[in-house]
Amino acid sequence: MLKVYINPETVTVNGQMLEHQEKGSALLTELYRKHVGNYPKFFKMDTLSKLGFVASELLLQAEGAPRFEPREDRAVVFFNRCASLQADTNYQATIQDPENFFPSPAAFVYTLPNIVTGEIAIRNKYYGETSFLVLPACDMQLMARQLQNVFLDPMTTSVLGGWLDCADENHFEAELFLFEKSPASTNQLSNRITEQLKNKKMDELIYTLKQQIIEALNLEDMKPEDIDENASLFGEGLGLDSIDALELIVLMEKNYGIKLQDPSQGKEIFKSVAVMADYIQKNRTK
Repeated sequence: MLKVYINPETVTVNGQMLEHQEKGSALLTELYRKHVGNYPKFFKMDTLSKLGFVASELLLQAEGAPRFEPREDRAVVFFNRCASLQADTNYQATIQDPENFFPSPAAFVYTLPNIVTGEIAIRNKYYGETSFLVLPACDMQLMARQLQNVFLDPMTTSVLGGWLDCADENHFEAELFLFEKSPASTNQLSNRITEQLKNKKMDELIYTLKQQIIEALNLEDMKPEDIDENASLFGEGLGLDSIDALELIVLMEKNYGIKLQDPSQGKEIFKSVAVMADYIQKNRTK
């Protein structure tokens, strides 16, 4: 099962971090220019559609199958919480003032969340099911059941689907997967999605922790990608010392609500970024 994850600061493809410079909506444009670059309609899209378009492109490129050939066996099914909120807000701004009332057709066309499924289907010549479901929250069990139901159609052999949410141009999240039809039960599919979600959260925590360590220790010119999460933080690894250990103790309390009663605990907890992240995940209070 292939997966892509994107938020305003992080991009991963099958668990591997993708290098980028920009954040927020500018990140989506950077990804488009670097990895697609041949679909000018991208610049007309609302942020939700840009997010889905870029995430699906990275996913389909990772799949490596022939592209742009008509097929009826692939469905596109997304879920989110905010529906088309960002596009709705932009359109509302064009009709808010009674003295300056100029409804924007370009903004109005994106005031349905399922427009993004259409954009992806048109781009890839998919003629299977396309649907977009709005949920109160990211309910992985419900999403798994719905995706399993898609395979009740004998024509469908794969689904491009997952979570695709956008509150505004700087707050969004895509967690997309490619599922192939198999005899797996709903529970098995749910477990697979849940496990992917856990791995994603750990990847995010590790990346964030690297950023926090760089900032707390003033490691100028170092990027998160320069730190091996499995390498030792002290000695021959990152080369930290006892003063740095105190900074890490402060970092954990400040950012995660974890108080180390005995500083000697740090010897085990600070073995590596991965070990730190595991301890934080199990003991954090915020």
